[in-house]
Amino acid sequence: MYLSSTFSKLLKRKFGKGPESCNVILKGNRCFVYMRNFITPAEEVLINQGQLDLAHNFRSAVINSVTQEFIPEVSITLGISFDHVFHDWNYDKNTGILLLDYVQSNYEEKIDNSFQNSLFHLIDDVGSNYHKKPASLKVVKFTQNICAIESKEVLLPLEKFVYERGNIDLLLHQARNIKDGYWINQEKFERIFNRLIEDMFIMWDYKNNRNYLVFIFNKLYTMK
Repeated sequence: MYLSSTFSKLLKRKFGKGPESCNVILKGNRCFVYMRNFITPAEEVLINQGQLDLAHNFRSAVINSVTQEFIPEVSITLGISFDHVFHDWNYDKNTGILLLDYVQSNYEEKIDNSFQNSLFHLIDDVGSNYHKKPASLKVVKFTQNICAIESKEVLLPLEKFVYERGNIDLLLHQARNIKDGYWINQEKFERIFNRLIEDMFIMWDYKNNRNYLVFIFNKLYTMK
């Protein structure tokens, strides 16, 4: 509750408004911050004009500024020195997620092997249509409300080249297309989880060639 309140206040100070709700979740050495109903008038104008890249760049600049103040507070409170920050936003749902990560974290959820195999097979099957097949997959967070999967070695040589050249806008376009591909297969994932999916995010770590696929479940509904 303290960290949720702290982050909301930082956002309000930087953006002029904070999110309607902000939930901080810790698992292993990873801290997730899930936000709802957080958009500024400037971003609304950009989005309505189809300037998604500008909206993302604007928000990224401010979020990066906020996290510079937030990370020391989180590190002191939790006793963990986070060294990576990732975020993703769904402007159509007005939701967003932030991930603070400790790159050497080896935490992995212990889940049923049959379920894990089915989930990983579906990710490979769906993802192969949109990006390189990961060298490895790992569930790093799984509750009745959220599931987060880390994928490693996910970049094609061309994507590595684009990143090294600093052409982030192209990567943003590609990231949105990939996430759209996962949304198209929403029902397949719901059958695997036996839960209705309320939200979905993909956060990319281009420097370390990995991503985090995060599913947010509807708290009220289980598939029948």
